[in-house]
Amino acid sequence: MSPDLTGKVAIVTGGGGGIGRATALLFRQHGARVALFDRSEESLRAASGEDDGMMAAVVDVTDAAAVAAACARVEERFGRIDILVNVAGGGLPRTLDATPAADWDRIVALNLSAPFYCIQAVAPAMRRAGGGAVVTVSSLAALQISLNNGASYTSAKSGVLGLTRHAAFELARDRIRVNAVLPGPIMTPQMDAKIDPATREAIPRKVPLGRWLTPEEVAAPILFLCSDAASGCTGTHLVVDGGLHIGSPTDAATYFARRDG
Repeated sequence: MSPDLTGKVAIVTGGGGGIGRATALLFRQHGARVALFDRSEESLRAASGEDDGMMAAVVDVTDAAAVAAACARVEERFGRIDILVNVAGGGLPRTLDATPAADWDRIVALNLSAPFYCIQAVAPAMRRAGGGAVVTVSSLAALQISLNNGASYTSAKSGVLGLTRHAAFELARDRIRVNAVLPGPIMTPQMDAKIDPATREAIPRKVPLGRWLTPEEVAAPILFLCSDAASGCTGTHLVVDGGLHIGSPTDAATYFARRDG
């Protein structure tokens, strides 16, 4: 059964590109009206186009007051808020010794404080709508450590799982479900622009499915968690990593070479 979001209103942070943009477009395909939050006006313009069912807002999601004001504008325009997808995030590839306190604070604010601010801001509107669904994009780093970023990113993404569980418990009485997705190696435009050739080639050998995943392959589980098909799911998470979390000590080619023939 195809999820039907007709009549629903969703906010997607980090909606200007990558997983956020893929999620917003998928939600529109399934009937939702969508508000995109992003820091880049140019990215928002490209993502929203001329679609009257989309609203674009330049928002710094690490600013609680700005988030609250933007969410109020969404409810004013569309009349309700049913879904929140926290996608905005990012990190820095630094060791513990090389991480200034200001960088730690910035990464934790973007990846952990921002989802908290957004959940806090939309909860009253969701109560008025009779319930809702929240999905936060964490990372496989929440269960392991980050390959491309430092301890600030790993810590914040781990914290997202705690926030998800606690918010799910508190908001369940309001019929608001709260879940997370944990992507692994996703070839977003941001990743494509910064990755070195050696890593680009090496990652698929470590992934059981043998390839980088796409933003659309993360958007689909997000859609599921926000739909009535996941009505019994709250306080949990889905790993979307092509099987990388399995933790094989070797790549697939080496594994099967030792066993086949």
